[in-house]
Amino acid sequence: MSDAEETAGETSVPIDQNEARSMWPFLVAAGVIAVVILGIVIAALVSPVEKNVTDSDRLAVAAGNFIKFRSDNGKYDPALSCKGFDENASPLKSAAATGGTITFDKLDDPAVDGEKATAQVTFTVAGAQTTSTWHFTRENSRWLVCNS
Repeated sequence: MSDAEETAGETSVPIDQNEARSMWPFLVAAGVIAVVILGIVIAALVSPVEKNVTDSDRLAVAAGNFIKFRSDNGKYDPALSCKGFDENASPLKSAAATGGTITFDKLDDPAVDGEKATAQVTFTVAGAQTTSTWHFTRENSRWLVCNS
């Protein structure tokens, strides 16, 4: 059977293609997308990511920077510690005596009281993991490592 014979018994429905199509659905969708993008941009400007960083995150950065500088240079950087910092009472004093690379592992149980804070800092020296209580002071919106 040919195609002509198969369609001969069927009635065809004419499709009117003279009807003009509207651009409105496309324009509405584009408008909704533009409003969503504008809302995201405004939200990012009003509440920047830097303001979403917690004190715990900032304490971890301070401890990590202190440990990294000590590991890289073998001494402490006064810019990473508070005024009056005593190197002999440093939380890394025992690690410095051991020598080798010191790596920051984690910061737990931060307790912030105004401009002072304490936290349990875990670091690794020569394969041995150590956890101790570190003291911090906030100066000029930055947390610095202190002796007490």
